[in-house]
Amino acid sequence: MLATTLESYLGDKILELSKEVRQEMLTQIGNPDSYFRDELIYRSFGKVIASNQLNSEEIQNLLETVLQEDYLFYGIGESGTDTVFTRSFSALVIAAVIEYDIEKQIVNPELVQYTVNKVIRYMREEKDTRGFIQGNGWAHAIAHGADALDALAKHPLLKKEDISRILHAVQYSLLRQVDYLDEEEERLAIILASLIKHQDAEKVIRVWIEELAGMVETEMLENKGSLDAYHVQRTVKNFLKSVFVILSSKGIGKKVNSDVFKVLEKWMWMYLN
Repeated sequence: MLATTLESYLGDKILELSKEVRQEMLTQIGNPDSYFRDELIYRSFGKVIASNQLNSEEIQNLLETVLQEDYLFYGIGESGTDTVFTRSFSALVIAAVIEYDIEKQIVNPELVQYTVNKVIRYMREEKDTRGFIQGNGWAHAIAHGADALDALAKHPLLKKEDISRILHAVQYSLLRQVDYLDEEEERLAIILASLIKHQDAEKVIRVWIEELAGMVETEMLENKGSLDAYHVQRTVKNFLKSVFVILSSKGIGKKVNSDVFKVLEKWMWMYLN
């Protein structure tokens, strides 16, 4: 029944979804069936939000709901279980609401700050780093968490002190000795392009990149020949390459990109000499 309703809604045969249907969508947000979860429920949430079908109270209630322990933190700490779908797709709905609010600014400042705190916590506590799962489709929890962080990075109410907090959440994801397979580094890199538009953020980012590179080099020296250390450096290298391309294509962050290039050049010659 729900699937048929959502297919009709996405096909423009139904103009709006009732409160009851939206509530049922929430209960099924982490359904292991990829078509149901990704193509129907997530896309329907995106359409409901973007097409102004929710009032201010409903938007904020939706955001508050998916930030709860039963959604963004459902089964947190588990890896290899289906609970990841609830967490990951809650993060996507958070991203959609915050993206919408960048222009509308109907979410109260306290809830925006609460969201920053919760998403940063989520990025540190998420243990399931799988991307695409055969038979179940995309989990992609780190990438979806990065999307939520990126939306927050673009929000005009982001506080100056939260720039460093978001950067450290990115750093944690990069240094966790995971061999990412599905372009998670690129999704994390986009966050820097959003942060850099805030006043004085470029200085903070430049210091952070220097610290990040130093931590990787220390890891490589102390654990020479370690596969985990190699994976960390490769992850950060892929991240920095993505940062370089993204900033170059947008014509922003020239000083940051100069620093990034120096790190990449140094690491290149470390292995060629």
